[in-house]
Amino acid sequence: MIRVSRWSEIRYMFLSDQIPKKQIARRLGVDVKTVRRAIETEEASRKRKSPPRGRRLDRFRPQIEEWLHQDPKLTAKRIGKLLRPLAGRLPPRTVREYVALVRRELFLPEAFVHRTHRPGDTMEVDFGESWAMVGGRLRKVKFLVATLPASNVYFAKAYPVERLECLLDGIAAAFRHFGGTTRRVVIDNTSLAVKRVLKGTDREETDDFEAFRGAYPFHADFCAPGKGHEKGSVETGVKYVRNNVFRPMVKVASFAELNALILTELEEDLDARQLKDGRTARQAWQAEREHLRPLPAHAPLPCRTRARVVDKFGLVELDRAFYSVPTRHVYKAVWARLFSDKVEIGLDDQVIARHERSFVAAEKVIDPFHVLELLERKHRAVPEATALQGWELPEVFHELRRELPKHTRRPDREWIQVLRLVEEYAFEEVEVAVREALSAGTPGLESIQMLLRRRQEGDRPLPGPVAVPHAELAALDVAVPALDAYDTLWRDI
Repeated sequence: MIRVSRWSEIRYMFLSDQIPKKQIARRLGVDVKTVRRAIETEEASRKRKSPPRGRRLDRFRPQIEEWLHQDPKLTAKRIGKLLRPLAGRLPPRTVREYVALVRRELFLPEAFVHRTHRPGDTMEVDFGESWAMVGGRLRKVKFLVATLPASNVYFAKAYPVERLECLLDGIAAAFRHFGGTTRRVVIDNTSLAVKRVLKGTDREETDDFEAFRGAYPFHADFCAPGKGHEKGSVETGVKYVRNNVFRPMVKVASFAELNALILTELEEDLDARQLKDGRTARQAWQAEREHLRPLPAHAPLPCRTRARVVDKFGLVELDRAFYSVPTRHVYKAVWARLFSDKVEIGLDDQVIARHERSFVAAEKVIDPFHVLELLERKHRAVPEATALQGWELPEVFHELRRELPKHTRRPDREWIQVLRLVEEYAFEEVEVAVREALSAGTPGLESIQMLLRRRQEGDRPLPGPVAVPHAELAALDVAVPALDAYDTLWRDI
């Protein structure tokens, strides 16, 4: 067989330069028969195919095909073990290459339909995960990614966990970021939104997710099980966010700072990314915004709502964490809203407690002001009260607590009463009044209350001179009494 380069050279020398065949053979160092064959052949000869060779495992092919038909996901390693009783121990590479050959011939590669997304019609959503240093601690971060595949624009938001309220909050935040809602949202069959996968495209959705999407409204289009390519745009978006935000590992003080960083990175890249038609992602997004539906006037709350009963300690258990309510509500039935970052607890139509969300099992999130009313009555529990442990009060309040035993028989009770003054006055005002009372040597509740009232009422004008009808009375000089002396009378009782 003549190489194509040699074949073309021989034909050029003979047909164009009119060089004799023998001279061509001498110049190129080939046989004259080769020259003659090249001239007579009008098409370049292709590479000669070797005759098919038999393989060591050909005699076991029917058995291998039967196993693959029964289970297409059967691995080559497992097939090698199944063949040991029949063929003995085989080299892993031999089995792996032969199974790959049989698999290619049995199962044709899957073909995909190219789709063109209509602007404003579709948003795809999915969760990803990565690692980050948040608040000085290494944490696995869950981040929701949403994309408008028609304009190839991304949105992402990070969360400590992957819960339903995070999914709802992420979808709502994506709609606000994109500037409107789409007709449908493509999502996988996450248990956060799907109770049960039914036949075909039917799904039994969770009540909270169905209520949320009905309030916007949008149609939830769930992927077929194991068919993540049906939302391929957001699958690419998850990799994009992970590579452009979380690598190398980011170090932030809080999730709020992390989310601000994510939006900054995505915003800066809008002008750099280009679509195949030449537009930048920002230009395509601006064009698609005209096709988005307007946001609802009253957007649904991105939360889960649960019914609970307050226990005897004034605590409500939610997702294995405990949150306090005012102790006057013990044993009452309440409702609770679990957001991605906070918890609201209410009674009837009134919110009675708000807390920052905790994801630590068995952690007790207690507002000290919820138990001060109870501690005023049960002041003997003050030293061991969980609500007061770890409460970062200004040092002046701790100094007040150390001074009160010198002035009253029930110092802890009076200390709690001073703290409860915050319910009526600003915290800073109470702090100033306590400091003044300590400086004056009268750290009692009444003194602090008097200082607060005086500060609230302001300086009253002094009374003017009074006309005295008798001259002898006007000549008398009466000293101004020292009112602070009355504070010492009770000590002698």
